[in-house]
Amino acid sequence: MPRTVFGVALALGLVVALGCGSGSDQPLPKVALEGEPTPTPPAPSPNPDPAPPPKAEMADSVPKAEAPKGPVWEGDPDKHVVPTTAVRGSIGGVDVTPEVLIETGELVFRTLKAGTTTVERKVSLKLTPAPTAEKPAQPILGRTWKVRLESEPGPLVPEIWLEDEGKAIQLYPGGYALSLELGPRKDGKVTGKVYLSIPDAKKTVLAGTFTADYFRPHTERPGPDDAPYVTGTVTVTGTQAGAEVRVGYAGFNSAGPIFKELQLGFDPAPEAEARWLPDDSDRPRASRLIAGDGKGRPFRYEHLKLPPGRYLLSAAVAGGPAVWKWVDVPAGGALTEHFVLDATKTGGVEVNAAPGATDKVLLAPVDDPNKPALEESLFQAVAFQVVRQEVALIGGKAVVKNLAPGKYEVRVGTERRTVEVVAGKVAELDLSAPKKAP
Repeated sequence: MPRTVFGVALALGLVVALGCGSGSDQPLPKVALEGEPTPTPPAPSPNPDPAPPPKAEMADSVPKAEAPKGPVWEGDPDKHVVPTTAVRGSIGGVDVTPEVLIETGELVFRTLKAGTTTVERKVSLKLTPAPTAEKPAQPILGRTWKVRLESEPGPLVPEIWLEDEGKAIQLYPGGYALSLELGPRKDGKVTGKVYLSIPDAKKTVLAGTFTADYFRPHTERPGPDDAPYVTGTVTVTGTQAGAEVRVGYAGFNSAGPIFKELQLGFDPAPEAEARWLPDDSDRPRASRLIAGDGKGRPFRYEHLKLPPGRYLLSAAVAGGPAVWKWVDVPAGGALTEHFVLDATKTGGVEVNAAPGATDKVLLAPVDDPNKPALEESLFQAVAFQVVRQEVALIGGKAVVKNLAPGKYEVRVGTERRTVEVVAGKVAELDLSAPKKAP
C-alpha cells in the first residue's frame, strides 16, 4: 500500500478511537507520519492528456547487416575462385561495378562518369596482337587464358592497359595474374568469367561473371549471329584521285520503308589497317563499309540484321554513276552480292516531253514488273538515293547524263516510261504524247 494512503487511514482510525473514549468535544491532535511529507494535490485538469506510450528501443545486441565485400587480390591463378555474381572489384583503389564490352580484339572493363559517356576508369585486355597483312586477327571467342605473375610477355599473354582519369596510362605486358574464360557470341553478346589481379600501387582487382557487348572487328566476316544480312564487294575503276564510293539500300517491308547509305574514300593500307566506317545508329540494324585500295582489293560492305523484305542495293561513285540490284532478303538469310563499276562506261537519256511541260525528270532502277509500282514519294526517295539526278525540262526537253548501263523507270509528272541505257550512247524517250493503255 502506498505510504500516503496508509497515513490517511491511520488518521481516520485515531479519530474514531478518540470519539468513543470521551463525550466531550476536544480538538483532534495533529498526527504526523515519520518521513511522510504533506502532499499538495494538483489542480484537476478538465481534459487530462494520456501519458505517452513508452518508446521501444532496439537492443544493442542486434547485429547490423554488412555490405558484401569485394574480391580479394590474389596473385596465384590456381587459387582464383570466380564469384558467380556480376564482375566487380576496384580500379586504382576505387570500388567499381564496371560495364563490359569486347571490341577489335580487346576485352574492356570500364566505368563512366554519371550521366555522361566520359570514361572514368578502364582496364583493357588486348587478347590478340593487332592484325597485319601477314598475320590476320586471331579468334578470341570460346577460349580460356591463365596468366601467372612470372609469365613472360608474348602472344599468349594479353597486354593490359590500366587507365584512371587524370593519370598516366599504366601498361602491363605481363607480371599480373589472370584467369579468363570467354564463351561464343550470341545475339551480339559474349558471356565470360574473369579473375584479374594487377600489381599496381592500389592492387587493382576484378572478379566475377559478365555478359559483354560484342563489336565484331572489320576483318572478321559476318556470321549467323548477324543474319539476315547482305554482304559483298564493290570493284571500282576509272575514277579520279580523291574519289569516294557510296553504298546503300532501300528496304520495303511490312513495317515500312527503311534507307541506309555510307560513303568512304580509297585507302592503300592493308585491309587490317585500312579505314572502315561502321553505322549501328538503327540497332539492331547495322552497316559497314571497308575501304578498297584502288588496286587489287575492292571495297567491302555489310548490311546486317535486316528485316525480311524487298531491297534495292546500290553502289556508286560519289558524283558519278551507280549500279544496283533488287533482291529479296528472307528471314535468316545470308546473301552475297558483288558489284563492278567502271566510271568511264556511262550513257544517257534524252527526254522529249509535251510542249510547255515544266516538270522535272526523275529516274530510278526498274524493279521486277510483277512487283507493285512505288508510290510517288518512295519513287522520289529511291531516285535521289541511287541516281541522284533531277533534271528540269527546258523547252520540253531534258538530257540526263552519266548513267551506268541498265534499265531505268523515267517519270515526268504523271507520265511513266521504261528505258534501257547503254554505255557510250544516249537513249531517246518520247513523252510528248500520253502513253496508250494496253
